[in-house]
Amino acid sequence: MPFGLKNAGATYQRLVNHLFAPLIGNTMEVYVDDMLVKSRTADQHIPNLSAMFTILKQYK
Repeated sequence: MPFGLKNAGATYQRLVNHLFAPLIGNTMEVYVDDMLVKSRTADQHIPNLSAMFTILKQYK
């Protein structure tokens, strides 16, 4: 029998999708608690990571 709230996972996923909506599909993919930052070049990876960390800091 599962513990905790039954819809907690879906609620968390909806929140993460909302927070990272501008990046999802472009430079980022999110699945539950896994966040993947993707880039076409190595030079672009640092700015893409920075954009993700900026959003994380904003909603700290």
